[in-house]
Amino acid sequence: MSAVPRNCTLFLVMLLVFIGVPKANAADPAPTDQKTNVIEEEVLEIFNRSMDYLAKLKEFRVTAEFGFDVLQETGQKIEFGSHQDVTIQRPNHFRVDFVRRDEVHGSVVYDGKEVVLFHPEEAVYAKAPFKGEIDDALDFLSEELQRPIPLRDFFVSDPGAVLTAKIESGIYVDESMLAGVLCDHLAMRNDKVDFQIWIPQGDDPLPRRIIITYKKEEGQPQFWGQFMEWETSPKLSDETFTYTPSEKSERIPFAVVDVEMQSEGGQP
Repeated sequence: MSAVPRNCTLFLVMLLVFIGVPKANAADPAPTDQKTNVIEEEVLEIFNRSMDYLAKLKEFRVTAEFGFDVLQETGQKIEFGSHQDVTIQRPNHFRVDFVRRDEVHGSVVYDGKEVVLFHPEEAVYAKAPFKGEIDDALDFLSEELQRPIPLRDFFVSDPGAVLTAKIESGIYVDESMLAGVLCDHLAMRNDKVDFQIWIPQGDDPLPRRIIITYKKEEGQPQFWGQFMEWETSPKLSDETFTYTPSEKSERIPFAVVDVEMQSEGGQP
């Protein structure tokens, strides 16, 4: 029998909106007298430098992999995940192309006038009129259409402000090598989650990896995201953020997500 997510959509919505960031529970490097509600100055300096760099980019493309635990009825945790390519053009254009591990493909496109979600293999699409900047469109997708974008807090206009508002404490863990890149490993937390992030040293401080542990949830499931490649000068055109349905494509309404549903694909 295939493993299926239990209350998968509810958990995914919770983690993809990136509830809370931080205070650190690092292993060996953490000082034994670490105090709550204290953020080390070095941690804020490194984190803010990274987020400020990201916020100043007028456009970028990032390829990411992510995975998340879903607690089964047996008590065992099973990981599900996806691959996604995100293209941002501030202030009001974005595109997200994803491939789930069950090989289901899909895309979300926003051109400043409407939001379109389409699945090429199924030849269906749904769209809704909306005008606003990227932050507003991401909120609209999450709150009105119940289609949150994974890692969304890194794609808003001011990711530093959004994320640091959720930090209660944080420590510097150590230097760490990721795929041959020397990074600063930071560990932060708040009362709901423990959050780790790896930020490269040098002139390109765009995040490489995050791990979120949901301390209040049964089994303390984790979400992880790996930023595989950042492009800070992508070649973009109007077509990048445009969807033209084929003659065989069928327009369907946005479906209401049932937070109790279970799907064999491993993701809602």
